[in-house]
Amino acid sequence: MALRTKLRRLQHRRSAKMPDYETRTINGQAVRHVVSLGTHCMASLILRNAGLKRYSLPFDWIHATPGMVRHVLETDFSDFLPPEGQERHATFHDRFGLRHIFVHRDIASAQGRAYYGRCITRFRKLMSARDGKLFVMISRPANPIAWHFPDLVDLLGRLTPNAELLAIQLQPPRDGHSMSIELANERHGSRLYDFRPASDESALGYFPDVVDELMILRLIYQYHLDLAETP
Repeated sequence: MALRTKLRRLQHRRSAKMPDYETRTINGQAVRHVVSLGTHCMASLILRNAGLKRYSLPFDWIHATPGMVRHVLETDFSDFLPPEGQERHATFHDRFGLRHIFVHRDIASAQGRAYYGRCITRFRKLMSARDGKLFVMISRPANPIAWHFPDLVDLLGRLTPNAELLAIQLQPPRDGHSMSIELANERHGSRLYDFRPASDESALGYFPDVVDELMILRLIYQYHLDLAETP
């Protein structure tokens, strides 16, 4: 049995060595939705591997930047998709330096656009709900979150009730010799961490060392999770 499969089966087990496991709530509410905000596929992949991903949303499988995510939320996805029939998003290339955004779907096809249309509808429904929501953003060293973190937290607070942002800024690994994680900022319950993993995910899109993945899950499992199947 694969190690990640074993970990999924043990994901809700309490441990005396983790006294804050499943104790954190958002405004007294359990977390009903764990939502990826990118900025690449890793956040969604970790959630899926752990059985925490219940449905697809717009930022799951794209390449973005924290600034692009903020812009898309501020404008309610008004220019999220490129012009119909086109794959390249000239606006986001010019503004955020993104050459390839929709890396897992053919956004120029009717099927690809329909998929993201459903994801956007789902996201809007989620944002209108009063359920507890944990938004997760993981960003590579070239795309710093810190500059946008306060504004992202405040924006989410305006857009939806009972929400917190867990933001993880990846730092370059040190050839597997050490790992570290430090709280870099906290605002209204949302937290930004600097995480230096033991392994390098940049070429793969996932951590070769599963311990790095567990470090991120450790932060998520601090919350009392009671996940809904739909928004």
